[in-house]
Amino acid sequence: MLIQNDSTIIHLWQEILQIAISQRATDIHIEAHQLSTLIRFRIDGDLVTHKKISASSHDHLIAHIKVSSKLDIAEKRLPQDGRFSFITELNHSHKTNVDCRVSTLPMIYGEKIVVRLLPHSDENLHISNLGFDDWQLKAIQSLLEFPQGLILITGPTGSGKTLTLYSLLKSLNNGSRNISTVEDPAEIKLAGINQVSINEKVGLDFPKALRALLRQDPDIIMIGEIRDECTAKIALQAAQTGHLVLGTLHTNSCIATLSRLNNLGCNSDLLASSLLGITAQRLIRKRCTKCIVSLSSNCSFCAGLGFRGRLAVHEVMPFYPKMRQMLNTSYHPCDLLTLAKSYGMRELFENASHLVSLGVTTQKEIESKIGATL
Repeated sequence: MLIQNDSTIIHLWQEILQIAISQRATDIHIEAHQLSTLIRFRIDGDLVTHKKISASSHDHLIAHIKVSSKLDIAEKRLPQDGRFSFITELNHSHKTNVDCRVSTLPMIYGEKIVVRLLPHSDENLHISNLGFDDWQLKAIQSLLEFPQGLILITGPTGSGKTLTLYSLLKSLNNGSRNISTVEDPAEIKLAGINQVSINEKVGLDFPKALRALLRQDPDIIMIGEIRDECTAKIALQAAQTGHLVLGTLHTNSCIATLSRLNNLGCNSDLLASSLLGITAQRLIRKRCTKCIVSLSSNCSFCAGLGFRGRLAVHEVMPFYPKMRQMLNTSYHPCDLLTLAKSYGMRELFENASHLVSLGVTTQKEIESKIGATL
């Protein structure tokens, strides 16, 4: 596809955005190759090819996106980050603002751009919509009733941690408490909550923002990501001094989170006195309901993929008094896990396997997202 003028470029980009939204894409990838530019959408966790355009049109499209994102169009040697927003109509019902995070990266045939699509809608932010089973939901609701302590949401990148965090914050936001967040960046704007986006270019990193935020009389603090020892220790100190703290870590399970915290310099005494609970999660693709009924391999509803939509699978570990006592000993992780299971906890793979037995997803899908059990 050859693009010859600016108006055609603008029309093409608007078309790409609208189609991406209509197909429920979370990211748009624009990739320069030797003979063409490939445009792909990430849908339900997988990349799907949308179209190819002429390689000669690549720079024009990249420049247009850079201008929209307030980036330097002359700088092609270094990565850049920017953002823009546009208004679209979701589900043919109402218009909504979509915030877009833009990342550029030089490649051998030209710059690659990835655009993350973040619709500004908090209508579905409710903990009952997150995929918790009855035991897990009750446990989470109990944790949120504590006036102070640390709750951690864990999982790899793209596992839905941010949505879970925002849903928990919305349930806590009753107007009687000062709720503040430190994020990189703030992805969904929530009314009544004070949100800080870090800016490392000017020196506003997580530790500096958190220290300043603690002087703002907060009741509840949300930390978008605990990345380093300094941030982890500030989070634990805040949890010990009358604040309810929610945060995320990139770990694979609740038990692995404890090892990660120890590696970040958090001692067992602090963890035993501060940690309220840990959750771990993955996003699993759901089997297409139309395919299940019709047994068709040419289903237009899921484009023949056999899956449509995703749901979160969770592992929830509240810390009961006996578990806190164990943290202060030279415990073995397997012993702590066994004790947690005696209270009703189930591991990720167990919960995902239950979904397979219900026909919601497939064994191959959970093994690809969680891994095969030994």
